[in-house]
Amino acid sequence: MRAFLTALAVIALAPAAALAADLYLVNGKVFTGDDARPTASAIAVRDGKIAAVGDDAAVQAMAAGRAVDLGGRLVVPGLIEAHGHTGASSGARDAPMANLPWPGPTPEQALAAVSAAASQGPGWIEATIGPLVVNDNRDWRAALDAAAPNNPVMMRPWWGHGTLMNSAALKALGVADDAGDPPGGWYGRRPDGRLDGRARENAEWRLGRTRTAALPVETFAAAYRATAELYAGWGVTTYHQMLNNQALADALPALRMAGLPIKWRVYGWAMPESRVEDAWSQFEGQPAKEGPVRVAGIKWVLDSTPIERDAHMSVPYADRPGWRGRSNYTDDQLRDMLRAILAHPDQQPAFHVSGDGEVARLLDAMEAAAPATTWRARRVRIEHADGLVPSRFEQAKRLGVVVIQNPLHLDPMPDAKGVPLIVARLGDRAREFELLKTLVAAGVPFALGSDAGGPPANPFLNMMIAIASPNAPTEGLTREQALIAYTRGGAFAEGEEALKGRIALGMAADLAVLSQDILTVPLGALPATRSLLTLVDGASVHAEGPFAALAAQGR
Repeated sequence: MRAFLTALAVIALAPAAALAADLYLVNGKVFTGDDARPTASAIAVRDGKIAAVGDDAAVQAMAAGRAVDLGGRLVVPGLIEAHGHTGASSGARDAPMANLPWPGPTPEQALAAVSAAASQGPGWIEATIGPLVVNDNRDWRAALDAAAPNNPVMMRPWWGHGTLMNSAALKALGVADDAGDPPGGWYGRRPDGRLDGRARENAEWRLGRTRTAALPVETFAAAYRATAELYAGWGVTTYHQMLNNQALADALPALRMAGLPIKWRVYGWAMPESRVEDAWSQFEGQPAKEGPVRVAGIKWVLDSTPIERDAHMSVPYADRPGWRGRSNYTDDQLRDMLRAILAHPDQQPAFHVSGDGEVARLLDAMEAAAPATTWRARRVRIEHADGLVPSRFEQAKRLGVVVIQNPLHLDPMPDAKGVPLIVARLGDRAREFELLKTLVAAGVPFALGSDAGGPPANPFLNMMIAIASPNAPTEGLTREQALIAYTRGGAFAEGEEALKGRIALGMAADLAVLSQDILTVPLGALPATRSLLTLVDGASVHAEGPFAALAAQGR
């Protein structure tokens, strides 16, 4: 009755002819994400927006028109991938590695794979490695020189922190032995000061960009298009890209060429040349919005991760006494960064922060730099926030930060004794890290993203992990909470909660009709979920199965 009265109220606001909808979706199970009307069975779409939500009779009463029978299937707001990485491969020869992603190859296996790749002839060799290699303290430059003396070699970890290279790679990339450390990054060095082949944080990402900078724009455009189509098949209608592998000036033409079927939000990667203020030069002359692409903000990486023990902790690591990790920027640089952020209100700030020591340092620096009301208006994002512990929840709420967590981080990643990595690194303190349920219960704004670009990015896999919370089952989200984090939460994270993220009157008709009811199917079945029909602003961008005919009609 309430839905029917709502529909009548809408009809009373305009002539009936003006209410004729473009599309009616009926006989569904609609999860609206809207607290005022959590469920419905039918939706009307007009001019790319939700024109009505209610029961079948109320929606169809608006005007005569063709309806799409959903057959009782679950309809949800379009999913929002709140933290993704994607891009093109450099095209180098790959040295296949064993046991990825965890624990990855041993150092000896990695060197043997590189040697085998080098035997195939000249050219660049690249490889993906795991923690057994990254955490090995040998002189990797010398070791890789011996394995591949004539090939440039770059080995990068699957989680993105801890690149290793040989002398030929350093030479090809123009990195001299006396190279200084860039802001936010550093090189490993031998006792005599010469480089040892390690590049970390902004040093490694700069070199990765150098490797792909010469690729034609068409290569990146094809990669972006493929990623967008992959996500559309999962019902994702907005993608938040953390742009680590390409300069903004290069990425935007590729995104324009890609003809993206879904909405795209770009967070430019902060790589200052000498002063932190330099990071904003990338936005000069770039359009803020063009088609489905919006330049949303700037991302800073303040520390690393617990995997290689460089996330900045408040106390030493349990498995490395005396070592608390490190910050990528000094206190003075962090203060300068926050002042510059306040001076650039058009760019939403996002911070990669992992350790509890770095979370505390950031929140305290924010409070010292400006009133909480100022920060709430800026809607600061903290990506990952593994170390946002309960004692800091109230401060986080006061400052209005939004946490974007990545369920793939919750993989136990057990060592040889079966001990999860987070427990091995932190001991008893691990119970305060990677919190989900208590964070949501505390009222800290929260969204989910994959922190990936390929198949592990499956949002339903990530929902399953967030619900199960394998390291701490009592921290698992409900299915509804996980779904809201992937819809309404993502919209809030980008500041567009008034436009999308819910199925409600006037909202963008970003919708997904799912292949199974993710609210009721066995938990282990969630990753098999597909979107049978994905709408972006009311237009079909992906359709399969019983709705395949809608793809040809664009609706």
